[in-house]
Amino acid sequence: MDPASIGTTARIASSVARPIIARLFVKEGPGAGLVSKPVRVSRLVGFSGEKRTLGMLDMWKIARELVTAAVEANPHEPPVASDEREALADALAATLGALGELDMDDVQAVRLGREELARRLAAARPDATRDLSADATALHDSLLDLSCLHILHFFTQRSTFVAHAQVAQTRMLDETLRLLDMLVDRIPRPGSADEEFENRYLAQIERKYGKLNIFGLDLSDPGRARWPLDTAYLNLELASHRDGGSPSANRRRVEEALSGCNRAMLRGLAGSGKTTLMQWLAVCAAQDSFPDELAGLRGRVPFVLPLRALAQDAGLPRPEQFLGAAGSILHGLQPEHWADRVLDSGRGMVLIDGVDEVSESERPVVRRWLLDLVDLYPSTFFLVTTRPSAVENRWLAEADFAEFNLLPMNRHDVDRFVVRWHDAVLTAVDEPEERQAVERCQDALRTTLRQKNDLYRLATNPLMCALICALHRDRLTHLPERRMELYAAALTMMLVRRDKEREIPVPDGLAPTEEAQTQLLQRIAYWLIRNGRSEAAQSTAVRIIREKLPAMPHMAQPDAAEDVFRYLLLRSGLLREPSVGTVDFIHRTFQDYLGAKAAVEAEDLDLLAESGRNDQWEDVIRLAVGHARDGERAHLLRKLVELGDQSVDPKLRRRYHLLAAAAMEHATTLDPAARAMVTLRASALIPPDSPANAEQLATAGDIVLELLPGPEELTRDQARATVMTIARIGGEAALHQLARFKRVADRDVRQEVALSWAYFDARSFVEEVLARLPLDDLTLHLSSREQTACLDGLDRVPHVSLRGQMLTPDLVDALARLKVHSLSVTPSSAVSFALPSPAPLSSLRRLAVESCDVVTDLDALGESQAEELALHRLPERADLTFLGRTPNLRSLSLSSPHGIPLPAVPLPDVTAVDLDGVLTGEQIPDVAEAFPGLTSLTLRLTCRSYQSAVDLSPLRKVRRGQIDVTLVDAGRVHGLDALPADRLSVRHEGGARPQGRIRPGFLWRRRA
Repeated sequence: MDPASIGTTARIASSVARPIIARLFVKEGPGAGLVSKPVRVSRLVGFSGEKRTLGMLDMWKIARELVTAAVEANPHEPPVASDEREALADALAATLGALGELDMDDVQAVRLGREELARRLAAARPDATRDLSADATALHDSLLDLSCLHILHFFTQRSTFVAHAQVAQTRMLDETLRLLDMLVDRIPRPGSADEEFENRYLAQIERKYGKLNIFGLDLSDPGRARWPLDTAYLNLELASHRDGGSPSANRRRVEEALSGCNRAMLRGLAGSGKTTLMQWLAVCAAQDSFPDELAGLRGRVPFVLPLRALAQDAGLPRPEQFLGAAGSILHGLQPEHWADRVLDSGRGMVLIDGVDEVSESERPVVRRWLLDLVDLYPSTFFLVTTRPSAVENRWLAEADFAEFNLLPMNRHDVDRFVVRWHDAVLTAVDEPEERQAVERCQDALRTTLRQKNDLYRLATNPLMCALICALHRDRLTHLPERRMELYAAALTMMLVRRDKEREIPVPDGLAPTEEAQTQLLQRIAYWLIRNGRSEAAQSTAVRIIREKLPAMPHMAQPDAAEDVFRYLLLRSGLLREPSVGTVDFIHRTFQDYLGAKAAVEAEDLDLLAESGRNDQWEDVIRLAVGHARDGERAHLLRKLVELGDQSVDPKLRRRYHLLAAAAMEHATTLDPAARAMVTLRASALIPPDSPANAEQLATAGDIVLELLPGPEELTRDQARATVMTIARIGGEAALHQLARFKRVADRDVRQEVALSWAYFDARSFVEEVLARLPLDDLTLHLSSREQTACLDGLDRVPHVSLRGQMLTPDLVDALARLKVHSLSVTPSSAVSFALPSPAPLSSLRRLAVESCDVVTDLDALGESQAEELALHRLPERADLTFLGRTPNLRSLSLSSPHGIPLPAVPLPDVTAVDLDGVLTGEQIPDVAEAFPGLTSLTLRLTCRSYQSAVDLSPLRKVRRGQIDVTLVDAGRVHGLDALPADRLSVRHEGGARPQGRIRPGFLWRRRA
């Protein structure tokens, strides 16, 4: 049948539909149960509630009359066959019956509109039209749409509707005005000086930080060494410093870790990507392009403050000095007090880079400055970076800074980095043969990194990975495998080979040999290190060169110092100009390498050792051991040991001894007595007993593996920390060590073993450890495609946590074979996807889905066999109708930042409920109606800032079991007297004590 005919039929039938639809609803008057306040649609219909005026037979008669009217409106071309009209009436009656389940009032229904109301009714009865033909289904939908039009018209004619609508409209208008006031306060007025300046400033931030310097790419031509940030940026992992639990289990990608976080301190080793992450945040702010997880940062104005530059000025900058301190040429053009207005309105983003790059004596001043800024601008986003050992844990805990460690790249990340680096090369290559050579080079390096674990360990650091990529291509795939050799090869490549191979002419009067350039760069680097600086005035660098040139007549005359400096700045690839008139090294690692060489050549061994108390010298000392000759190396290590022995401070003693052990990594040869001395002190640091000690101990490398005891000699905490140490060291020897812990009785130790998977080759770990690790009481964390591809090597895995991946049908089949009992899915924020059917998981008893807002369709969960279901961060207006189809569901946990998530239909079989949401009105929803069989209820309700009261009285309908309620930022609390004191626990978290009489059982605590 022509669809247009059905539409015509429906329009003709509308002339008789109104009185038919009106019979669905109760009449206003005595006994109707109507009151002056809003009443749910479910209490207006005549076929539900305590006083029913319609039965199901009456419902069917009403639906049949509608169908008959539609047919009689066009008798010459009936829209459906006569033998299908009864089935159509059944379907329409069932769909209209869903009116009795709507959890909304009449004003809310009218606001929806007829199309959305029809969609909700149809969604509540998805099986109603299953057996109808296409024509009958089309007519059903048309009649339903017509019915909804008259239903909404009926609502608007109710005597209470106008008053109710006015109240609702007033509330909406009040909330709209409140939000508009907030926006007016936060956003510069169009055409204002603030807006004009901000546009210019954000454009400058995007230009300045929108590209990355890609190490090793045409360094003789800096313009070709920069790559668009949105393509180059690699989303790395952070580990949060949570109380309890393993850092390995707290691994999160950057966006997920920082989601909802307003203040963060980020720790990372040199070259780990701290500054790149900060650069990415600044550009996302400038472009207003944050992903959904970081939507709270949209509309922010970034202030990038490198502490190495700030520390050179007298005093740390005030907000109006931020731009000048960061070297922005727009500093003098900003409107008066503009920075203060931005920060005070909560639109600011302050990115402070490099606490470790200021001297230890200045760090308390930096901390006080930071605390003052946070206190003055509490709504501003702050991110602070540092090397791990520069400041103690919880350095900024007083200001509620969350702490994260920037983790080394895993094998999948390293592989992606290698691909992206070579993709950058291809953007500058046109010849087909050369492009093929680059692609072969990429494939060869990926193979090499899989086969050579020592090289792979170096490549887990982004800077070192870039260095390896550059050297691999430059040396035609022949790579050194030790860190010192890699640096030496990089210097040769950058100082000599690139210019020679490209036949770049040398300025007249200069003879820049590799040795001469290295000598000058060493002196600049050592000056920076001794003075605790990361950058210097160019005039200082010229002076250093001028003082050295008399001893280097073959290089140039002293009066040519300016020319020599300019040559090093433009041609060496190691120096750069961060701001006008200043100079620094492209990365702190090269400064430390060259400065260490200068210190050894100057025979400053005692100075090096004594500087071990300063974290800024750690890498310098380790690299100096690599540069030193045998006698010098032994002297330096002995001195470190002696200083540690003499220290009365246990922390300082540990620092010296651990530094000596870590430095031995670079000792190719070493006097046996010195080695024994260092090893003896290192053994005293073993076993570690905390995650922090484990991380520190792992920096000493393979020497630690020889000293670590077996599990039988360790306490539970020592065994866990030892496993962490082994995992961080990595490599084949570490894998064998780890296998010794797979049969430990303690569950937490074995869980730590399982969490170590990410640090090793996926297949080797399965064969060596997981295949013989008892997994019945452990959770196996899957975070990469390489890991999921290795599941065929396992027989049974009861508990699985899937993070950062899409749950695919193939993966569901693989998990079904493993008889998964509990599954947690945390999808990546980068890709939205629909969940596949979990029906094959016949053994599944618990299913949790985090970040549901990136899942486009949850409907397949209706086929789950799970008894427990947890859905977190549900999107606004999430369709939860599938919950009515889950056959075994008994326990349900729902959370949403948009409201209080409730199912569309009652779930009588669900007995345990946990709801976490936002309370948008005064009265909490009727949970007992949604879950008639409740025996346990946990509520966590966050009140909107304009909320002044909460009415808990609907909870009196929960007849059985314990009720636990947590209210966040509530004002007055009503309805407590009507609730069962013996089964109720109410907690309030917020800044002010709730108003009104407080009865026993009500707990209040101020939120930290």
